[in-house]
Amino acid sequence: MQDASLERVRMTPPLDTTQAPADESKHVLQLLERQRDLYRELKSHSDQQEQLIADGATERLLSLLGRRQQLVDGLGQVSALLAPYRSRIAAIADQAAGDTGSQMRALVEEVRVLLESIIEADEKGKSDLAAARDRVGGQIRQAAGAVAAAGAYGGGAASQPAGPKFTQQKG
Repeated sequence: MQDASLERVRMTPPLDTTQAPADESKHVLQLLERQRDLYRELKSHSDQQEQLIADGATERLLSLLGRRQQLVDGLGQVSALLAPYRSRIAAIADQAAGDTGSQMRALVEEVRVLLESIIEADEKGKSDLAAARDRVGGQIRQAAGAVAAAGAYGGGAASQPAGPKFTQQKG
């Protein structure tokens, strides 16, 4: 299932590098809004990921990671569209009419905060996954040790043929 924001990224018209400054600022504002929306969705996925790791819900986690990858791909597309403007965003915001410039600055700040939060959540998720892996590894080693101990106690009897060892013979 495709997210609506990813569909908007795909439907973005090609860049017109001959745009007037007002059109340029509106175009950059739209790209920043799309970027913000994708980061908000990615943040939501990061929050869900943390809970799925804690619950040990592997299948749902894998599904969520697939959806996250789609969002990251969409962010890559938006980033490519923003690339020609990136070094000039502050100047474009300064020259923008009305409150467009302040909206642009607010979007840039919101994206920065979201990105920091996502990175922090991903680092925590990575350490949580490592702890879960270590915990499962310990459980496997413990189970293997219990099987080996049971084999040591019962293994000798199991290797002997069943039935009596001595029989009475008539002579």
